[in-house]
Amino acid sequence: MTTAEKRAPHIGGGMGKAKSSLFDIPAKLDPVGSSHISLAVAPSLDMDSEGHPRPKVVYENTYQMEPPQRFIPERVKPVILDLLSSHIGAMEYHPVECSTLAKTIAQEIMTKVKAMNFSRFKLICLVTIGEKRSQDVRQGSRCLWDASRDNYAASSYENPHVFSTGTVYAVYFE
Repeated sequence: MTTAEKRAPHIGGGMGKAKSSLFDIPAKLDPVGSSHISLAVAPSLDMDSEGHPRPKVVYENTYQMEPPQRFIPERVKPVILDLLSSHIGAMEYHPVECSTLAKTIAQEIMTKVKAMNFSRFKLICLVTIGEKRSQDVRQGSRCLWDASRDNYAASSYENPHVFSTGTVYAVYFE
C-alpha cells in the first residue's frame, strides 16, 4: 500500500488514480502539506475511520413552534460587559493583539451564553475592538428575523485608548 493510499484509503480504491470532485490526482501524491492534498483529498464526514459509510441519523419532528425559554437580554448583557472589561481593562490599541483578543472574547462570550441553556436558539457573537482617536463611532446592524421570538443583547466598554462592543444575536431555530 502506497503512502497516498494510507493517507486517504477511501479515495481511489487501489486503482492507479484517485478521483476528486475538483480534479484528478495522480497516484503518486506530493508530500504531506502540499496544496494538492489539502485542496483535493479532504476526509469525508460521511465515512468512518475505515472508509465505510456512516448511518444517517433521522430526527423526529417536534412541532415545537415556541421556545421553551425566551432569550433574555438582561441576563446576557452583564456577561458581555464583564468579559469586555476584564480582558480589555486599561490596554492600549495594538491591531494584531486586538484582532486575536476580539476572537478570544467572542468565544468566551459564546461559551458562557450557551451555558445559560437558551435551547433551540442559534447564537451569533460579534466583538469589535477599535482605537479611540478623538473620533466618534456609530455601530449598527440590520437583521431579518421574527420579532416575537428572536432577540439580541449588546454591551460596550471603553477606556482612554480603546473602545469595544460585544453583541449576541439569538435566532430561534424551529
